[in-house]
Amino acid sequence: MKSVLLTALLFAGWAAYAQHETLFDDFSSFGAFGGPIVEISSINGDVGADVGGGGALVLDDLFIGGYGMGTSYPEITLEEEVGGELQNVVYDIRFKHGGLWFGYTPKQSKVWHPYGSLKVGWGKARLLREDFDMPSDRIFVLTPEAGMEVNLTRFFKLGFTVGYRWVNGVSHLPNLNDSDFSSPAGTLTFRFGGFGDDWDWD
Repeated sequence: MKSVLLTALLFAGWAAYAQHETLFDDFSSFGAFGGPIVEISSINGDVGADVGGGGALVLDDLFIGGYGMGTSYPEITLEEEVGGELQNVVYDIRFKHGGLWFGYTPKQSKVWHPYGSLKVGWGKARLLREDFDMPSDRIFVLTPEAGMEVNLTRFFKLGFTVGYRWVNGVSHLPNLNDSDFSSPAGTLTFRFGGFGDDWDWD
């Protein structure tokens, strides 16, 4: 009987010791948000706005989610033969990308607090003119940013950041390359949701 009891105690101790750790063990609160993103940058020398949005899961001071951005404001003028004559033809530049979004926002209980994020995306760049569509390039986009965020209400935060959009993969668009799409960027990030204040796991 004593040997059975001793074996049971040893098994219980081993089971308690061997409990699996999980990804979320170290997080005390969670939440989620979504909202629009406005990015001011330059494409082919034209300054304008890329508009999109994103959403993410909040884990304490971190967030992990996805985003999408796009624009068609920039233009490029190409010299082409039209009716046997060389003419300047204007094309719209279509640029869009989306992918993963990672962020870090410490001290969120303060009205103003640091905000930083990294967008890792994939997309396309192409030239458009009426119904004529040139071949497109598949691109990779990396955008780190840092700045400040303000708590406007309990469920609404507004971020002001500066960063750099690095683009790779532009090879088939005439008179354009990666550097024409890579640019410093200023971004407004609107975040609506619950940020873990009352969603404690403990």
